Amino acid sequence: MDLIFRTYKEGDASGILKNYFAAFCKSRICQPSTPEFWEWKYGPTRPNYAPEGYQICEYKGKIVGTIMSTLRTMKFNGEVYKVAGIDDVATCPLLEKRGIGKRLMENAIKFMEEQDVDLSILAADPRGHAKKIYWRIGYKYTTFLSTGAKALSIRNAIANFTPGTPLAIPLRLYGCYKTRRRMKKYKGNLKFEILGKNQDEFRNKLNENYQSLYSFNEFDQKYWNWYYVERPKLYKSVVVAAKENGKIIAGGVITKEPLMGFNTKRWWPLYLLTELFIDKAYRGRGIGSYVLGQLERIAKQRGVGVMLAHFHGRHEAFRTLVKRMGYIYVNKTGLLMMKPISARAKKVFKKIEGKKYVWKVPWEQMGY
Repeated sequence: MDLIFRTYKEGDASGILKNYFAAFCKSRICQPSTPEFWEWKYGPTRPNYAPEGYQICEYKGKIVGTIMSTLRTMKFNGEVYKVAGIDDVATCPLLEKRGIGKRLMENAIKFMEEQDVDLSILAADPRGHAKKIYWRIGYKYTTFLSTGAKALSIRNAIANFTPGTPLAIPLRLYGCYKTRRRMKKYKGNLKFEILGKNQDEFRNKLNENYQSLYSFNEFDQKYWNWYYVERPKLYKSVVVAAKENGKIIAGGVITKEPLMGFNTKRWWPLYLLTELFIDKAYRGRGIGSYVLGQLERIAKQRGVGVMLAHFHGRHEAFRTLVKRMGYIYVNKTGLLMMKPISARAKKVFKKIEGKKYVWKVPWEQMGY
């Protein structure tokens, strides 16, 4: 076959989106990518913009394979590493098993080596076949993620009709029962504030509280504003600060995420819990339940019927919280895989691989 392998050039976005839709949205539920979302996530406004990392396969003038490799930093055990994420690995269904994905991955790895990257990270389906391909080219099973799901409003779920709507009633009843039976009640005087564009105090407080995690993205102002403030309207985030006596002591972020499936071209909105923190001095007082309850109310008021929470499988406190708040808990719904690239990373990779400490979910690799 006359396959052409190259990197991104201007004008490719529409072909990339068509290939993505063919690969993920015709026969399953997917996270759709609009032109606005693609331009925001991969265009020149993203931090560390490097389009030479966007790997393309072309056949007869059409894009039939893609891999988006993006750059950022992550912390592991207190040390900062340059990381290349692997996103949107998509091959045209008519050309599967032709080695396209493997060749694109090899080209992406060459790009990482040229950029002096320490580690590469991707998210895979623990039950999917793609993880075997990643394993063969050096990616290791590093850690697992879990998911909680809760129906917030039967009325909203029906209005946003989805294949999961028939489950909304039992999910809602289960959530109400668990929440009323087990929810801790905070007796202090918390005030909630939905933040505008100035979120620096919130970001600094969140970074401070994440230092105890084994791995996380430490948000600088540029990355935070790009990821949470400048998102396209269909994918907007809501940042909520919980204050006591004017001081931020907790907070959370929910991010809107539309789903599409089975070639219906119908959007099904939900909210995803992307950030949640409580100052160490205030933990164990029921503030987590209070903050999450407030985020749920905001999501419900904005017409969404379902909330999801992805989190590290070993995050005991988070798992306890979502169970207490009535979320259906499913273990090992996501798999993070990593490959050491630099000599520095190869020396310490055994300390990173399979660690039993708690990680923060890398949202970009989850497609958000």
